[in-house]
Amino acid sequence: MKFSIVFILMVCLSFGFLDFSSDAAIDPETIVGAWLFDEGSGNVAGDMSGNALDGTVQGDANWVDGQFGKALELDGSGAYVEVPGHENPRDAITVSLWVKSKTETWNQHGWFVEKRNAYILHPNIDTKVMAWAVCNGGCWNKPGGWNDQSTGPDDITQWHLYTTTFDSATGKWIIYIDAEIASEMDIDQTPLDADTGPVFIGRDTCCAGRFGNALIDEVAIFSVALEQSDIESLMNDGFEQTLTAVEAEGKMATTWGNVKQRY
Repeated sequence: MKFSIVFILMVCLSFGFLDFSSDAAIDPETIVGAWLFDEGSGNVAGDMSGNALDGTVQGDANWVDGQFGKALELDGSGAYVEVPGHENPRDAITVSLWVKSKTETWNQHGWFVEKRNAYILHPNIDTKVMAWAVCNGGCWNKPGGWNDQSTGPDDITQWHLYTTTFDSATGKWIIYIDAEIASEMDIDQTPLDADTGPVFIGRDTCCAGRFGNALIDEVAIFSVALEQSDIESLMNDGFEQTLTAVEAEGKMATTWGNVKQRY
């Protein structure tokens, strides 16, 4: 069945039978890593980017239904995903993920997505807010501090898409929640510091015990600051459909590579 789906998709792409009229303008070449958690079992979270950054699921995590397909349920006491070391984007970045908390306020600090010497998506313990902390010529958010302009939704026990961007060309720093701008500011126009270590999803390596107690889905990192319309597409259609909907002309090889890797 999966082979048939791939074959039909490729025929449609080849002859232009599919209508890719989405407003999405995401360039697949800007995807650093994408972990959709659709495996449903095992201890590998596959990277859909083609960059071979498959994550290792550590601890007692469960595979559950997610916002799109499957998701990973973290237990707050030792479950997380570790992505192999690589150098982070420096000129610009977007980090995006779906999160559904199992507690009414965040159970721990800092665990959304962490590459600690470059950036952290940082929930703040015992609150409903999260911070977007970047190291731009030093940590954090120069000339400000790590917790500047932290923000959050009213109910974190529902699924929300948290997306953060930074563009060193403009200094524009933004937190989007459900594709709406929730917080923004202008910081130093300095590229992100380089960090060649792993990315941790669901864990903050700063301190002992910082593990998320939540469901997570569709984590993605890009080497550009996505536009709001692109983030809306990720929210409404999911990562896979958004990338499939990018105009096929000139991108068929990339689309095929991603589909083949998935199936």
